[in-house]
Amino acid sequence: MENTPPCGDFSMIMANLESENPVANIAAMNHALVLMDGGKLPEPQLVCRLIAGLVSNLEKPHHEIATKRGFRSILKAISDAITSNNINMDSKGEALHAIQCYLMNEALRRIQHHASMVRLLKVPDQLTAVKVMYTFFHSSPGIMNDTRYVRAFASLMLSPHATVVYACAGALPSLSRVVPGFAFAVARAYCNILIVFPPQLSLQIPSVILILDRLKQIRMTMVDHPGFDNLAMDVLGALANRNFAVRRKVLNLAVSLLTPRNIVDVLWFLKNELDLAATANIPIEYQQMLAEAIRECQSAYPESIMRFILDPKYLVFIDCICYIKEIMDRNPMLRAQLLKGILRALRHVKTSPVCAAAVWAISVCSESLLEARGSVDAIFSLFEDLLKRRDMEKLINGDREVEHEYMLPRDYYGVKDRDAQGDHLKPWLVEMEELLFVHIGLTQQADGCYAIASSSKGSSSSEDASLSIPSLDHTDNLEILVQSGDVLLADFVDEILSMLLEKARV
Repeated sequence: MENTPPCGDFSMIMANLESENPVANIAAMNHALVLMDGGKLPEPQLVCRLIAGLVSNLEKPHHEIATKRGFRSILKAISDAITSNNINMDSKGEALHAIQCYLMNEALRRIQHHASMVRLLKVPDQLTAVKVMYTFFHSSPGIMNDTRYVRAFASLMLSPHATVVYACAGALPSLSRVVPGFAFAVARAYCNILIVFPPQLSLQIPSVILILDRLKQIRMTMVDHPGFDNLAMDVLGALANRNFAVRRKVLNLAVSLLTPRNIVDVLWFLKNELDLAATANIPIEYQQMLAEAIRECQSAYPESIMRFILDPKYLVFIDCICYIKEIMDRNPMLRAQLLKGILRALRHVKTSPVCAAAVWAISVCSESLLEARGSVDAIFSLFEDLLKRRDMEKLINGDREVEHEYMLPRDYYGVKDRDAQGDHLKPWLVEMEELLFVHIGLTQQADGCYAIASSSKGSSSSEDASLSIPSLDHTDNLEILVQSGDVLLADFVDEILSMLLEKARV
């Protein structure tokens, strides 16, 4: 473009650009293209206004693609003229910034509309997308609420091109510090994409390992997210990838995300995976990785793990145990009141899963020596007949397991707290709620914490309560359950008594 004097015709072009008439807009575009192709430039005082008019037209939905291409050509010509000093103006920075903002916004819109396909763009376009999202996540953290941007960034983290992956890895630490919730959201999205689109080339494996390592490095920025307890299970889904190196990094990341509230679920998953690996003739290296991860879990939160948690025969009790355990973990000050309440309300228990959870909670809440001894006396008194029936039945049946209706096999990880239709809680969880909220008097406060109504607390101390042994009336539900002779429940109660006896001997 020649360095010619500004042309006054641009005043007329501006008027047509700002018109609501599409025909006038197109006429302005064609006129400007002709002038600028001939080396004519807009007056310096009109440049910023002209840029605003062009951007406004580019955002109008009724303009066709070819028309918008013309508006973009004019923007580029103006940008080139400013940077080459062919337009002498005091507000060069302002004008170039306006053009840059439009281009960035346009790029962001394209990313938003093609989030799942961005990793298939050419390398320069992918790198541009990383830069654009990095800029916008920093300047406008609110775009985190649009999952398409998070999905697009996670998709680029799995790009087949190492330069793109390294750019993403370099951006992660800064974004995780500055943008609340970014690290959690992108980690979850990345693992989901890794499951759906596993790396097809061996050259991609180092990139996947790099990202998994980087996610582990920034994990501490995720801990305050309300969904953090569930993240380890999301990460473990990526074990579907068959590459040993990737599986090892997935396990390392999952173990680094352990909390007292997810340790049981993670252990069950790993134990199930190990059992499948052992029966499916999967190489010993993977089995060793799983065994090592299980040991790390067991040493990470030993106080949160029941010593018999890896015994699959107690699987049917886990739902109710986890239900009450979550309440206890989040409300440790309720321990003494829960101990009294459960001992008092135990006679209302109808089913074995709820009974097992209640007995387990008694053992955990019995922290003092006096409480432990009182709980041993109470449990033995209530379940003495059940234990005797168990011993007699084992003599009759030998080592053969006795099945009960509630022991039907099921996939624990495929079953949610609600039934298959998602409309109702599973019956034993309904009973668990009734025991806690009706018979014991548990209430949930506005802040999400729990309390027990004053009428349910009683006036005696927690240790006195642990010594009181509830009596069974023949009309009590628990009496009916005891007389059923449930061998599995008897085994469980026996385990709990052994644990309590250890406490009582201290």
